[in-house]
Amino acid sequence: MRPRKFLILFCASIVVAGVLTICLAPLIVAGGLRWWAARAARQAGLTIELEKIDAPLLRPVVVQKLRIASRPGAPFQVAIEARRVELHFNLAALFSRAQGRLLQSLAVEGAAVDIRHHAEAAAGAPYFGWRIVEDLLADNFKLSGLQLHVENGDTIADLRDGTISGAQIEAGVFTARELTISSPWLRKTFAGLRGATAWQESRLTLGALTLMRGLDLDSVSIDLSHIGESRVDLEMTLDAFGGKLQARISSDDRGDRRVWDAAGNATGISLAQMSDALGLNDRASGSLHASRFTFRGEAANFGEATATIWAEVTALTWRDRTADTIMIGASLYNRAVQIQQLYVKQRNNQLTLTGEFALPKQWADLLKPDFRGDVSATINDLGDFARLFGAGPSDFAGKVAMNGNINARERKLGGTLAVSGDSLVLFRAPVESLHAKLTVKESRLEIEQLELKRKNDWFRGQASIDLAEEHNYSGTFTSSIADVAEYAGLIPDPLANFQLAGSIDLEWKGTGTSSAHSGSFNARGRGLHPPQATIVPFDAQLEGDYAPDNIFFRQFHFSNQHAGLSAVVTIAKDYFQLQTLRLDLNGKPKLQGNIFVPLSLSRIFGSENWLAAWSDDPNFDLDVTLDPIDLAELAGAITTGRKMSGQAAGKIEIYGTPASLNGKSELHLRDFIWENATRLSADLETRLALGILSVKANAASSGSDPIHLEGAIPLQLEKQVSAYALKAEGPISVTLNFPAIFLAKFPPYLSGGIFHDGILSGQLAISDSLGQPRVTGDLQLIEGKFAIGTSLSTRLKFGGQSAAIEFAQLRQGRAQLSGRGEIDFRNLAEIAVKIFPNAPLLDSPPLEPEDCVNGLEFSPVPARAVPFRLVREVDFRGTLFGPAWTISLSQEGPDDSPVTPVNSSRTFSFCADDRLPGKTLTLRAAPIFFPSTWLRSN
Repeated sequence: MRPRKFLILFCASIVVAGVLTICLAPLIVAGGLRWWAARAARQAGLTIELEKIDAPLLRPVVVQKLRIASRPGAPFQVAIEARRVELHFNLAALFSRAQGRLLQSLAVEGAAVDIRHHAEAAAGAPYFGWRIVEDLLADNFKLSGLQLHVENGDTIADLRDGTISGAQIEAGVFTARELTISSPWLRKTFAGLRGATAWQESRLTLGALTLMRGLDLDSVSIDLSHIGESRVDLEMTLDAFGGKLQARISSDDRGDRRVWDAAGNATGISLAQMSDALGLNDRASGSLHASRFTFRGEAANFGEATATIWAEVTALTWRDRTADTIMIGASLYNRAVQIQQLYVKQRNNQLTLTGEFALPKQWADLLKPDFRGDVSATINDLGDFARLFGAGPSDFAGKVAMNGNINARERKLGGTLAVSGDSLVLFRAPVESLHAKLTVKESRLEIEQLELKRKNDWFRGQASIDLAEEHNYSGTFTSSIADVAEYAGLIPDPLANFQLAGSIDLEWKGTGTSSAHSGSFNARGRGLHPPQATIVPFDAQLEGDYAPDNIFFRQFHFSNQHAGLSAVVTIAKDYFQLQTLRLDLNGKPKLQGNIFVPLSLSRIFGSENWLAAWSDDPNFDLDVTLDPIDLAELAGAITTGRKMSGQAAGKIEIYGTPASLNGKSELHLRDFIWENATRLSADLETRLALGILSVKANAASSGSDPIHLEGAIPLQLEKQVSAYALKAEGPISVTLNFPAIFLAKFPPYLSGGIFHDGILSGQLAISDSLGQPRVTGDLQLIEGKFAIGTSLSTRLKFGGQSAAIEFAQLRQGRAQLSGRGEIDFRNLAEIAVKIFPNAPLLDSPPLEPEDCVNGLEFSPVPARAVPFRLVREVDFRGTLFGPAWTISLSQEGPDDSPVTPVNSSRTFSFCADDRLPGKTLTLRAAPIFFPSTWLRSN
């Protein structure tokens, strides 16, 4: 009985085990898969989430919503999401690797992969476990709905709607809706990609793929047999624009280093086909005849790598640049770069450069370069050769020959360079001949000869420059130029407005170091004048010395046959001084005086606030007298164009410190006429004492009543933390009276040409302080016609820190608007102007919130109006004398209007810069009565 019982128990156990296996298989497989995912995540430095696992017996395992992400600090930030993953395990391989791969098949649907290079990854970043990738290799695989984003600095690649499959016994497919590559030098999209794949013995091959016209991928093969040891091999062959490109790349992880080994060659690639295919704006032609390259080493440690490159480009044409042949051969080994040859052949021009230099091991070694080089060039068309490097077609011309060598070791330099040229144009300046000889001895550069000649013009110089330590230098240069206008091309763009014509002789002698310079100069000019201006030609004499923080002009003299201006000028670090300033007119002194201004010119160009340019302890001293002068005589002496006439005389005195400035001035102008403007006479008297500026002025223009201004204004400078500032405190008392100014006859150079006609009258009194002034009085404009064709009539009544706009009537074309308003200037930084139209306005077509307004336009309502919003109030806000103003429209609509909301407000900024592409804000005059039936019928 015992054998029988044992047999029964054994069979029952087998049955129970089978039943348990069938029942518990989904839980065992799901648990095992989660355990493997957690273990693989720890090894690879990742986080892996499996949302739901379906593991039916003897059927593929399905994972719903798989998420994989790299941990912070990793050199590559990886994020992978898949909607559905299907796994078919090879059960025999669970017990023996000899039975094949763990996965028999892998199918992924809806995968999104995002890979970004983290340039600032920590030095101890977690190591990526490549073994997980090897475990996921399957005998058969398919990835569908693939979205791939790879980003490395400024280079980005995006693959959209991709599908790739592979099988051991049959060919697979690769498709993609589009592939986009964006980088600083290329942006291209390849659409409708389709190719074939082969998957044999851990080698994936993709081929028969047409990227674009002229660019076909014959094959790219990726060997993943050693991916577990972090080694990948890639081979690629391309039919590229009529030629061939082959490359082999392998990457091997060696501890904490990744070593790359790359080699490739290219032949017969057409640059014209490449330009057409890539859609380059500037088409190139020619051929990359042949090229070879190799590289072995770490990408992040280029100095320890080895590399070679050789390339030959023939018949190159790009824009207006041409070259018959360009060849380069160079190699990198043991931190030394050797240029076997850089050869450029262009018709009758050729340049040959050879040499070698050592890469520095640290930044400090840049001051101790180790290199040698030989250069020789025969250039018979300098213009054509310079265009190859981007110069303009008229910037250079002529013949140049160059020959020399230079070397450096342990901060000791040596070598010579000789340059000669004939019939040259250098930077658009004609030069008949050029001779230069440079010698380097130890660490000193000697310019033994530098001479340029053209007709009777010449430039000669010698110099000695220490290339080490303090960079001591000394040199002398002399020049004589018959007409400086012929050398306008040498003047930098920022100084283009100061171009002159005429002859100049220059002498300069200087010495110094990298931190301090000193020397002397002497410039003599004859017949100088701006080329396009109507200035009478004049002579100039500038002679002086310069040192750190100081320029002293012993002679500063400009004169012509009728007028002369002279002074002794000092430009120092903290002040600007003109001594014995004198203006002579036909042999008689007209302007005399001395000027001392504690103004730093270096600060005034580096700061927008001119008060920040005063020295730390300023002291003013100005004393200038203008004797009675005939302005017609002055105009005839200095210009041949614009005419002016009248009499002028004046005097100004200012002295003292900012806290106690004193002075007085007076200016008298009689019968002044500028070109065809109205005759003007004016008198101005000022007194400055105890921080109060007293002003009394009268001006009268023909056809208008006199303008009277009288008042006392606080004027005192106070020192703050970083600069001086004007004190706004203290009492102010000013009265301004202008009974009737006829704008049609008012000089346009005073009004800016804003008004063409109208009568302006008013009487204003200003009191309290500059920061919060109180204004009383009134101002009235009758039929003021703007230059843009709009007329305005208005009356303002000032009552302290506000003003009432009693009425305003604006006409523009057929539109006529009227209204009233108010002005609030209690805070000069937030002035508010409100306009209430007598009849509602219709809003303009909507503007975008980011639009700025550069003009207002008023027009009548069109015959068939769309349901615009009603404008009941127009507000302007801004700061006095500032560009930051805004306009707001307070709007409302009828209760039964389809426009919502009923009440709203829109605000726009006025364009602070005239160069901005602003919009015009249009308002339309509406009927006085605006029933809802009118809105619906229009």
